[in-house]
Amino acid sequence: MGCSDQRSLEHFSIGKDLIPREMITAYAILKKAAAAANHASKRLGDQQYKLIVKTCDEILAGQHHDMFPLHVWMTGSGTQFNMNVNEVISNRCCQLAGTPLGSKMPVHPNDHVNMAQSSNDSFPSAMYIAAAVNVKQRLIPAVAALHDAIHVKAQEWKDIIKIGRTHMQDATPLTLGQEWSGYAGMLADDLERNRIRASGVYRLALGGTAVGTGINSAPGFAEAAAAGIAALTDLPFVSAPTSSPYKALTMRWCTCPVPCAPWPCPCTRSATTSD
Repeated sequence: MGCSDQRSLEHFSIGKDLIPREMITAYAILKKAAAAANHASKRLGDQQYKLIVKTCDEILAGQHHDMFPLHVWMTGSGTQFNMNVNEVISNRCCQLAGTPLGSKMPVHPNDHVNMAQSSNDSFPSAMYIAAAVNVKQRLIPAVAALHDAIHVKAQEWKDIIKIGRTHMQDATPLTLGQEWSGYAGMLADDLERNRIRASGVYRLALGGTAVGTGINSAPGFAEAAAAGIAALTDLPFVSAPTSSPYKALTMRWCTCPVPCAPWPCPCTRSATTSD
């Protein structure tokens, strides 16, 4: 941790809601990709690059998460959390290099870890990364597993005849397998909706820096960093189109469908259990 973290703890220690742990992982992915892009453009030295990458790998492996104690309720751009990440990485690099904590040598939190970035472009990009990664790694596998289990039962029970029900009354016959194929079909639709809605978060603001103009970032940084993030996550992240970096910094509408996408899943489960 560093001075920015301590200031945030003193002035924004509101409630008990900490920054989601998924954002820690997302930021580590972002910082690792940014370091690679800056190193490739000869702006970041070999030593700084290797130390930042090693520290990010440690964070991605689940280490140092206790060094991120900041609360959700802070300034709107996420500046304190971005600086929390920068300072944790910088101090860990100091430890690895054998220099005093807080010395910012050989890795400076702003000049090196935050190179070519701003909280205004990195925080929304980290939000998008966290959303997309967790849809891919947690939501879709969980729904797919339920769908597959129900589909197996639908096949298993295809020859069991039962009476259908409409409006709480007996109706015409069908098989139990046909009934359960309907539940599997609803979950298949849910999976498709989740995949479609997640696609909106693949266009990253990273590289727009403070106001979208890209000042202080090298030509090609945005594209190289987005390509690095895509490689690290195996998801099709790209830099936001040059015509709309200002939208990417300003608006978060692309994330709105993502938390909404799972809602049909509990509705499907409710309908299934009610039946």
